[in-house]
Amino acid sequence: MRSGRKSSSVDKAFEIVAAVSEAGRSGITLGALAARAGVAVSTAHRYVTSLLELRVLDRDAAGCYRLGVTLIMLAGQYLDEDGLRAVAQPYLAELVELSGETVHLGIPVGHQIVYIDKVESAKSVRLVSRIGNRAPLHCTAMGKAVLALLDTPTIEEVLSGHLDLRTPHTLTGDDLLTELELIRRQGFAIDDEENEEGVRCVGLPIRNSAGQPVGAFSVSAPAGRFSIDDCHRLAPRALTMAADISHRLGYGPAKNGLRP
Repeated sequence: MRSGRKSSSVDKAFEIVAAVSEAGRSGITLGALAARAGVAVSTAHRYVTSLLELRVLDRDAAGCYRLGVTLIMLAGQYLDEDGLRAVAQPYLAELVELSGETVHLGIPVGHQIVYIDKVESAKSVRLVSRIGNRAPLHCTAMGKAVLALLDTPTIEEVLSGHLDLRTPHTLTGDDLLTELELIRRQGFAIDDEENEEGVRCVGLPIRNSAGQPVGAFSVSAPAGRFSIDDCHRLAPRALTMAADISHRLGYGPAKNGLRP
């Protein structure tokens, strides 16, 4: 039985791991880690000592901390056993063949989308991304596709928080609400250089047996070779794929589009 109590030690350990993750490949020093986690350096040192012993974190020769092999092993096991990823993989491969561009699969975690799979474009110029990357819900194709299907209180919570203006094209406020309504009507979302200048994406939501958005996939490419018209031309086949994946996860009959 759950007591309802919250372990502050566990919470703080995860905050430290998250801060190291956000630092990326360059790693992070103990002082910077303590500042980002909001703890004293001595406290951060105590936590990282345990995390190093567990190989959750690694420390390089310069003294910077990075994610360790234990997390890689656990993430690999999760991805191997993850039903969404297994169901979606053949569709992602087909979509790459159809579009010639890179395809991502993501899941919502808080107010972000986390990439859990990708299939690379064969083209010499392609996007740089990796599994485990996180991106905001409000300005990405996958994120907006999911956000549009969430309940009103959750949407209001996301929109009332701080929304990064990632580019001059990032939508917020009433413009974003209007965009979400369009996404609900058409069944897909377009990131028109809203998250990264020079990059355009089309994204579609995936629902579980309860009809809740549990993930999304997107086609991403340099904007110069992937126009808004290209996104719309690709959408009908991608809508069918999204409906098929959702159907295999238990959501309704397979059909063209996800709207009930």
